[in-house]
Amino acid sequence: MRKPGEIVAGLCFLAIAIGFTVGAVKLQIGAPTEPQPGFFPFWGGVILIALSALFLFQAWGGRVTGESQTFGRLGGPVVVVLTLILYVAAMEKVGYVITTALLSAVVLKVLETKPLSILLVSLILPVASYLLFDRLLGVTLPLGWLSAFG
Repeated sequence: MRKPGEIVAGLCFLAIAIGFTVGAVKLQIGAPTEPQPGFFPFWGGVILIALSALFLFQAWGGRVTGESQTFGRLGGPVVVVLTLILYVAAMEKVGYVITTALLSAVVLKVLETKPLSILLVSLILPVASYLLFDRLLGVTLPLGWLSAFG
């Protein structure tokens, strides 16, 4: 049996995935041997498109398994989706480290993580991933506002 709510959810995820992929293309993708800032977001968007399409296919055929629940709290997911859109839009100007720190903090806050954990993860994750990808692997990530210090 087709459930309109599941089809709508699948279409929303598909739209988000397409937007995420388009935003990643604007950052430049590069090649597997020479990835650019949009490389990983692009492939994440492609995977999300594929998963959304699979979900839609199953929802259309009425084969989505699991208990059907009411939507519940929509505030958290809406905040995360809006933050992801701002993340992609602001990364080039603001920079990878700052936008990733803010995104991490918002997602962890939505997940109701303890404040100390939010602070630590939001500081360590962007710096560690910047060092790994930019410095060790040679993937160019936008410095944004931090370029004044470098």
